[in-house]
Amino acid sequence: MPKELLLFRISRIFGAYYEVYSQELGSHLAVLKGKIRLQAKEERHPFVVGDMVWAEKSGDKWMIHSKQERKSLLMRKSSPRDGHALCSNADYAIVLASLKDPETKSGFIDRFLAAVSVSNMEPMIVFTKSDLVDAEELESRQNYYRAIGYKTHAISMTDLSGIDELKSIIQGKVCFLTGNSGVGKSTLVNILTGKIVAPTQEVSGSTHKGKHTTTNSFALFNDDGTVIIDSPGIKEWGLLHLTQDEIEMSFPELQRARQNCKSEFCCDLSETCEMQRSMEKLPDERIKSLESMIDSLAQPFRTTRRDHWDVAEAE
Repeated sequence: MPKELLLFRISRIFGAYYEVYSQELGSHLAVLKGKIRLQAKEERHPFVVGDMVWAEKSGDKWMIHSKQERKSLLMRKSSPRDGHALCSNADYAIVLASLKDPETKSGFIDRFLAAVSVSNMEPMIVFTKSDLVDAEELESRQNYYRAIGYKTHAISMTDLSGIDELKSIIQGKVCFLTGNSGVGKSTLVNILTGKIVAPTQEVSGSTHKGKHTTTNSFALFNDDGTVIIDSPGIKEWGLLHLTQDEIEMSFPELQRARQNCKSEFCCDLSETCEMQRSMEKLPDERIKSLESMIDSLAQPFRTTRRDHWDVAEAE
């Protein structure tokens, strides 16, 4: 008699072991069944946090039989040799951007937005430490991205302003959280989940540079159906998995211009080209971000002041 297969979400990965969760059965450790284990060896990212998998109980162990087709997948790639799958099946990809102490640079935010543009997730920018800037500056930072077409929100972990509104926005959704060190991500995860979660340990760049074969992301589950996928602190968002065209189309301003292009595969950037006109109208910071992203495709390990990378820390 065949055993019953039950649906779980992968919440953590420990080498060959997977922590899986369902609302009915809670968390369990599982391993891959023989056939799927052999298939997984042929895939670059066979299983990631967020994957929905079918598993059965065999004795005191759970065996994973298969995974559902992913509806979304978020990647970054800083080395030509390999990429890093951060999570799958999330509804929102949220970057926490600190307004001050330290200020998150626009170059990092724009790179995040470029990566999310091909993930099938909805991006959101959550500005933290709103209590450290005046209302005018806060409005200016939010309006900058809202005018482009992105969803933004502002919160403070000090006076908790904006937290309830954020909870309402993401209720019942699967949300991936990322950000530089110091933006308050661990504190926010604790607030959103009502749990004390140990800070994610950052991987040494000097030790693991170019070896993004595992993930340190992990999922936390609220009773209201909200899933929070926390990630290790990311210092630099590599985009080597994108093409130049995908980077350009990650800019909504240029994407709208492409729709008005008379020839779908033209892009000669002539004086009459809508793309060229739109590029010329971009704010200086957006132009710098675009140039930096495209330059990094040809020079993967190049660091620039405009993105404020640290080559000694880059993963």
